[in-house]
Amino acid sequence: MAGENKTQLGSADVRIDFMELISAAGGVFPMERMFVSFNMYENIFRDFVSADIMINDSVNLPYKLPILGEEYVNFEISCKSIEGKLPSLMPGNMYVTSITDRHQTKDRQQLFIIHLTSEQDVINSNTTVSQAFRGKQISEIVDTILNDYVFTDNDYVIEETEGSECIVIPNWKPFKAINWLAKRALNKNSVPNFLFYESNGSTFFKSIDTLLQQSPKQKFIFSPVVDKNDPLYELSQGRTHITDLKIVHQFDTVRNTQNGYYASKLITHDIVTKKIGQWTYGLHQAYDPSITHTDEFMPLSASETEYDSYMNDRHSFAPQIRGTNEGSNMQSYYDSRVMFYPKHDNMYTENGPDAKPDAYDNRVEDWKQQRNALILGLDQVKLNITFPGLSYLRVGFLIDIVVPSTEKVREENPGMVKNPDDLVDKFLSGNYLVTALKHRVSWGDGKLKYTMQAECVKDALGAVPTYKL
Repeated sequence: MAGENKTQLGSADVRIDFMELISAAGGVFPMERMFVSFNMYENIFRDFVSADIMINDSVNLPYKLPILGEEYVNFEISCKSIEGKLPSLMPGNMYVTSITDRHQTKDRQQLFIIHLTSEQDVINSNTTVSQAFRGKQISEIVDTILNDYVFTDNDYVIEETEGSECIVIPNWKPFKAINWLAKRALNKNSVPNFLFYESNGSTFFKSIDTLLQQSPKQKFIFSPVVDKNDPLYELSQGRTHITDLKIVHQFDTVRNTQNGYYASKLITHDIVTKKIGQWTYGLHQAYDPSITHTDEFMPLSASETEYDSYMNDRHSFAPQIRGTNEGSNMQSYYDSRVMFYPKHDNMYTENGPDAKPDAYDNRVEDWKQQRNALILGLDQVKLNITFPGLSYLRVGFLIDIVVPSTEKVREENPGMVKNPDDLVDKFLSGNYLVTALKHRVSWGDGKLKYTMQAECVKDALGAVPTYKL
């Protein structure tokens, strides 16, 4: 938690416990002093962890070991905090996939980059799933696929899902099957925003709704004007000072409209009864109190748009089943994205005199539009921050970021600030979900330096979007 003060002392307080390149023949080559830089990448939207190592080589390692794509690297990296050693960076075996940027720097010396991927990515690439599942929860199906087809040493963290499925996986790669299941999985609150990802030796199948219910793991603060004593002061207060902050983007109205983030329409067609229906969904429904977000307020006002009077009437493709087809704001322009999906009456029902009815409904109206809006919400307010390495930080963690406002400080009297509430940007500050991490360990001046870059997002605002000037 933020109050636990898990703050690194400095960017040099890092130790490589071991880093070994192991050949297919069993040869072990220590790399602690041979590498120039090491990068490891985690992403909540990817199935696996990857890494790369830049090597300064004067023994012709690709020939001597040799390196042919059958090797793996095993390592453990740890750093210290005020309280002691933090959890290690130890993702397990990372397998060599390629060598790039190989060139001689001087006589009998070369640089090259070894690219690595996780063990579960290698196994997934060489495995297929062809199996039927009947009356099983999606979480049970995912557990079966991981344990029967992927079977790595990773810890599997699988959130329980709601409802049951009757499906056949037709010779798909395990991760393709799991990601397809994630798109239709509902958690116990009936929220459909599951993701499948790997992070530092653990594999997760969890909903964003559940991830956002955790407390922030670390507090960060940014100031564009930094006194040399500022980072030390922030450390004493239990906060990590951000060395660089980039606002990647806040919104893209055209993209959001075309993708159905603000509003969408779903047309369902029952291929057995020939019944069609129309379902509309607006962004305001994604901000129901039962759904967890990074902050309190929807990143859009409910005001009417100026161009509403110029728009044609909305189309009705079928009888309206749920929602309305009318409205005058961005959350009600349902024709901006129209989706089609089949439904089935009594699908998988058993036949015969002793058969029991086993009606199945894919409930597409309960997850497709809502998931679309919730996942797109993770691409709204996005920051990229750089800071001294914290080996315990993972994708899927919630963090708290304080971003100062660009507004000037106004004083009533010397030392008395007139506008303290305006000195923090309430749209940019607040809780963020860490969606991507880059761990970087490099040598400089004979010392190891550990820094991190984090891509973090928020899908809600800390203040009501109103006119304030």
